[in-house]
Amino acid sequence: MPDRGAVTAVRRRLRAPVPWRVRVVRAYPLLVNVSITGLVGAGWASAGLSGAGRPGSAWVALWLSVLAAAVLLKVLLAVGPVFAGADRLFWVFSSPVPRGELLRPRLAWLLAGGAAAGAVWPAVVSGVVGTVLPPFVAVGIGAAAGVAVVAVAVVLQRVRVRPQRWLSVLAGVAVPALFMPPDWDVREPASGVVAVAWAVAITLAGVALESVRHLRRFDLAAGAVLAGVARVSVSWFDLALLGAILAERRARALGRVKSARLRGSRLVVLVWSDVLRLRRSPNALLVWAALLPVPGLVALGGEVEVVAAVHLVAAFLATDRLAAGLKSVCRSPALRRALGLPDRTLRLAHLAFPAAGAVLWCAVTTAITPHVTVLNGVVSAVGAVAAVYRIATRPPVDYGAAIVSVGFYGPAPLGLVVQLSRGPALLAVLAVAQTAL
Repeated sequence: MPDRGAVTAVRRRLRAPVPWRVRVVRAYPLLVNVSITGLVGAGWASAGLSGAGRPGSAWVALWLSVLAAAVLLKVLLAVGPVFAGADRLFWVFSSPVPRGELLRPRLAWLLAGGAAAGAVWPAVVSGVVGTVLPPFVAVGIGAAAGVAVVAVAVVLQRVRVRPQRWLSVLAGVAVPALFMPPDWDVREPASGVVAVAWAVAITLAGVALESVRHLRRFDLAAGAVLAGVARVSVSWFDLALLGAILAERRARALGRVKSARLRGSRLVVLVWSDVLRLRRSPNALLVWAALLPVPGLVALGGEVEVVAAVHLVAAFLATDRLAAGLKSVCRSPALRRALGLPDRTLRLAHLAFPAAGAVLWCAVTTAITPHVTVLNGVVSAVGAVAAVYRIATRPPVDYGAAIVSVGFYGPAPLGLVVQLSRGPALLAVLAVAQTAL
């Protein structure tokens, strides 16, 4: 077995040394973003912790946590959660050092991130439904649950089990459960609940630490491509790259589909193709349904002033999940030429299905959400469809756009900001109008 010095030497080769000045420069924007987010979250959490839980709040908090855990587990399994790029894979599999020694630091960071996310989650829940458990008990259980979710994801990666469909079913059950709170309140928890939760979490973390020793090349390389594309998409402000990779992964997961002959006019066939696309990727429908309780939860948390604006943003996100066909047609000139119809006709045909989904979503949420009027619902439906259409028809990003110097704050890429604001700017204006109605 290699000694500790060999392990340290290989880790140094895996991680190039970075000067401390560069680290400070990199940490500054992260510190600013974390500070702003932390202050906003602290205000929201203090508002929730200062108020007592309402009837049924324990039930809503439970299913909110189940929904968050299912979504987090799906995301972790999509990227690994333990992955390595091509350069790191070379050292992991060619060096005499056991791969577990090289992968455990990354797993430790993942577990720490899961604990941090779990510790913050009770503050988010309390901001929505009020206080359900004592703060220290809630933070302890939440942190343990975050560690457990990450550990379970690593174990599932080791055994190559992908319960994505079952997690989708669990999330689908959690959404309607939020609307049916029984007369159920939480009693004072026993003193050993936090200790039991951490005992389970530590046990799962130990199993995960042992599992990384047996991860294979395929297990480590599966999420590297997705993580790299996500990094490039964020850096270049173009999420189309990430969307293309996700669509490819979904197609490869399906393996094969049963072809069917579509009958009717060209417009009918185009609309029906959007329905079939949703059938082959049901996660879009799951997100559409999962966004239904969001405005109601904001209203339940007492943020009455912003309920209408949140309703508009949620309607936009729900409509965007149904616009895959519209985005494909607008971003592919070759596909438009192959279909042989005018561009406007193609766009309107593929806009029909997202528009119907927006109308249905706004109709349902307007009926069940307090402080959202019919006029708010109409504005949300029209604004969501218009914003989705403007984003889908946005020209390719021109990175050579004008840059204007604003003095102390340095150069600002105003041309790039103007291009990326096509759609979000309309959404912001309508959100302000919603709060005034």
